Amino acid sequence: MQLAVTVPVLEDKLVQHAAKAILESIYEADFIEYSFAYRPGRSAKDATNELCFRLQFAPLSWLVEADIKGFFDNIDHDWMLRMLEERIDDRAFVRLIGKWLKAGVLEDIHTVTHPATGTPQGGVISPILANIYLHYALDLWFEKVVKKEAKGECLHMRYADDFVDAFRYKADAERYYSKQLPERLAKFKLALAPDKTRMLRFTRYEVHKSDSFEFLGFEFRWGQNRQKRPQVKRRTVRKKLRASCHELTTWIKKNRHRGIRPLMATLGRKLRGHWNYFGVPHNSGSLWEFYQYACRVVYKWLNRRSQRRSFTWARFTAMLDRYRIPKPRISTKPKRRYAYV
Repeated sequence: MQLAVTVPVLEDKLVQHAAKAILESIYEADFIEYSFAYRPGRSAKDATNELCFRLQFAPLSWLVEADIKGFFDNIDHDWMLRMLEERIDDRAFVRLIGKWLKAGVLEDIHTVTHPATGTPQGGVISPILANIYLHYALDLWFEKVVKKEAKGECLHMRYADDFVDAFRYKADAERYYSKQLPERLAKFKLALAPDKTRMLRFTRYEVHKSDSFEFLGFEFRWGQNRQKRPQVKRRTVRKKLRASCHELTTWIKKNRHRGIRPLMATLGRKLRGHWNYFGVPHNSGSLWEFYQYACRVVYKWLNRRSQRRSFTWARFTAMLDRYRIPKPRISTKPKRRYAYV
């Protein structure tokens, strides 16, 4: 009985993997340069690096920080299929994707719902379908319509349903924020998340008056470098840093009974992963804050494994050195394109 349930799920995922590879080979050449989500060789960190570079050197002064409300649950199936038919002249293939979109969701043992919108929950093919949807609904429209109507330079940077649009002139930003963007999304049955969407001033000429904004776990703000020149800086979003600290505390409390060697190996991997993503220039303060918190919380809970203390602070720091626990580091190496860092 269990085998009958498992095999179809596995087979379905294999077919979705094949369909995903086909869609990637077709659409990879069509996606715009500043679309970073769910694409081979691109990552969220690449998106933040590129955005930091463009804000530093391009004549951009006004930003629209936006997020789509419940995007993955509100993708319109009819629009999705029409978009696929623009590039795919294979009715059987498009019909197969349509079946995945309308596949029932098992709510409980007696209830199956057939969603009218959204992509398959947990489906391998869902990310590429979402990317295609926003490619037509947002990216191409910005390139072909918004840029032509704007009086100055503008930039569209997107990662999944989280995107930032920058403009040189306030009038262009206001028109886009108040009219163009809401109307465009409404056409495709989407809406902005009010609590995550706003327009703000972001310019080198008003370093101390410019607002900050958040994108992909980083807070972007204007500051000054060592030469007292304006510099776009990034740091870990405070909410994200607190969440990382909470996750680390939960992990050590649940695993403090394990042996020291596997415990330190896991701790090293967790810290290394954190440095790899958040280790960007000007973010060393947040990195050391997380490292010091990690040391304190691990030291605290290891000493609670028995009735008497297992470690002094000197012995604990020596153990960190022995197991080569990585200390904070800047993992983004300067490249010619990002020479300003």
